Amino acid sequence: MKKTKNQEIFRRDFLKGLTALPFLGYFGFGFKDNIEKELLGKQKDPKEMLRIDSFDAIREKLSQRTGSESSRIKVGLVGHGWRGENLLNSLGYFHPEYVEKMRADTIYDRWLSYQKWHENLFVDITAICDTFSIHADRGKEVAQNDVRGKSSGNAFVKLYPNYRELIASKEVDAIIVATPDHMHVPIAVEAAKAGKHIYLEKPMAHSIEEAVQLRDAVKKTGVVLQVGHENRQQMSFKLGRELYQKGVLGTVSMVQTFTNRNSQFGAWIRERKFDSLGTPENINWKEFLGTAPWNEFDTKRYFNWQRYNDYGTGMVGNDFSHTYDCINQVLELGIPESVMAFGGQYYYNVGKDDMPDVFNAMFSYPERGLTMTYDGTLKSGIYRQSRILGSESTMDIDRAIMLFKDTYSERYKDVPESPDDPFYYYAPNTNANVDAVSSATSKSYFKSGYGPTYIDGKVIDATFLHLKEWVDVIRTNGKTSCNEDVGFEEAVTFNMANLSYAHKKPIHWDRANETVIIG
Repeated sequence: MKKTKNQEIFRRDFLKGLTALPFLGYFGFGFKDNIEKELLGKQKDPKEMLRIDSFDAIREKLSQRTGSESSRIKVGLVGHGWRGENLLNSLGYFHPEYVEKMRADTIYDRWLSYQKWHENLFVDITAICDTFSIHADRGKEVAQNDVRGKSSGNAFVKLYPNYRELIASKEVDAIIVATPDHMHVPIAVEAAKAGKHIYLEKPMAHSIEEAVQLRDAVKKTGVVLQVGHENRQQMSFKLGRELYQKGVLGTVSMVQTFTNRNSQFGAWIRERKFDSLGTPENINWKEFLGTAPWNEFDTKRYFNWQRYNDYGTGMVGNDFSHTYDCINQVLELGIPESVMAFGGQYYYNVGKDDMPDVFNAMFSYPERGLTMTYDGTLKSGIYRQSRILGSESTMDIDRAIMLFKDTYSERYKDVPESPDDPFYYYAPNTNANVDAVSSATSKSYFKSGYGPTYIDGKVIDATFLHLKEWVDVIRTNGKTSCNEDVGFEEAVTFNMANLSYAHKKPIHWDRANETVIIG
């Protein structure tokens, strides 16, 4: 079918809008209250709604620098497992053997160049603590090897036998917490009381009660908290947020989210590099258990802690919490009114406390007129994007965005594409050698939106940007994008799903008393 002149112009203008999109990401846009009510019944020019307006402000903020030699921040790391080391990597600290691997793979020059153009955050790693001495020793070796050459002299890195002594140290201004989930709040609350700022790996809390405790402690003490959802820095979710706020989707009635994995690593049953070396002599078992119930020493519990209710938060805490935070950026959903979840331990049972490996949950938002679903399986690796269904168009979103017009849309009736084909497509150029510029990232991880982002056509580690935002806010007394209020919404939402699964009943949120009602 031949396209009319108007259809060709409409399509050309859509595609023209894509050329500026890489400038997006890193900074948000103003939100209008009651956006759906405001847009209801209004006919807006689709071309205008899809035009991005904030480039100059974004460029200006990108050029801002807050640090200096006189404002250096001394940071201690609690928990140097794989994620703890990834966070040090994002700050420019790498183990010497990793640097040698870059040389052996003949990509050292390109990798080092990428590392060195990162902004100087004026941050020094001064303290390491881990309950596994081999991890702690490796953490010290990493923290003493600043490949960007931007530390003030990181030869002084002290190992601490427990997090309490690290927090009490005068050589620590702020801490990064990358421990098992059950210790997030005990450590973070102790740090807040000591006046130490906190970068806390997701999820924020092991329970709703702990989430209340930490949120209140942060507000009372005034420390800066950043929960480690680095997707807060992804361009695609910033763009998705702006498109939604402009009414591009129309009225949103449903959100669909997914997690699919199909490997023992993905199911948290695997042996990593140093796991076989763990013994009662080099693992501080009592310190690892912390607030959890007593169990005899068990390396499976220690190294595969994500599988156990005592320490982990399951598929919804590990995986859905990320996806929820991405959707929450776009729609500002907050805490659902009720949740119902189903699932089972069908494939990877390791004991009575094992987490489910097939999980389905529905989250109800009657005040918003929508529901959100989560479907997760650890026995299928097929990839699915999150989907936001609107009356005018539907958005598929991860690190990329595709918009599909609704069959009955009046606004997009002149768009020539079929409802089965995207009429608007944003996808930054993928880097075929993404692992060469981010040791924390695999290609599948990158596809989901958890790895690098693109700004001004350059690939940038989103975790670096998230850490940068944290230290910038420490210096400027502002608010992080994933602060205690946002983290509280995440923690309550996924914990409601776990409670529903455990009780086999719907869970309702009592907003006034900040507690749940079962059944």
